[in-house]
Amino acid sequence: MLAAWKRYTLLEYIPMAIALIGICLPTFVIAPLLGDWLGLRLGWFDVAQWHNSNAWILGALTLGLYYAAYIARLTRGSMLDVLSQDYMRTARAKGLSSFRMLSVHSLRGGLTPVVSYLGPALAGLIGGSFVIETVFALPGLGQHFIKAVTNRDYMLINGTIIVYGALILVMNFLVDIIQAWMDPRLRSGEA
Repeated sequence: MLAAWKRYTLLEYIPMAIALIGICLPTFVIAPLLGDWLGLRLGWFDVAQWHNSNAWILGALTLGLYYAAYIARLTRGSMLDVLSQDYMRTARAKGLSSFRMLSVHSLRGGLTPVVSYLGPALAGLIGGSFVIETVFALPGLGQHFIKAVTNRDYMLINGTIIVYGALILVMNFLVDIIQAWMDPRLRSGEA
């Protein structure tokens, strides 16, 4: 939101450059780099253990970086679109504070594309855990799937695919419900 509000300044360029780097680097590149730098060289986190919550942080950070970067760019783009609307110029002309314009009037319209992205993103987070679980040796459904592929256990492969498919359907259904709640035009069929 700040990058959209402070357009053509360093408050836009620096976060959007970091977000672009986060989008361009895949998880199978970020995971070993973070494990090496933050885990082995600096010793801040456990790299391949499950004994304490410290080991979860690198996996969660690696898994969430791509989606956080994409959501940041998507939010900026949709906020720029909302901020250029006529009703925002009217609100500015009426003397509304910048905080109220951003937090109340533009946020609801600007987050609609972000919410529509969250359904597939949550499914991607679950699917992306295959790489993270393998790199950081974390137990989970992704590990079982990788072992099933290695051992040619077709029943387990089919089962995990069905579970992930059901999760995608449920997440997309929840996103549709949230979008209808956020935008009344979708309930009446106008949009």
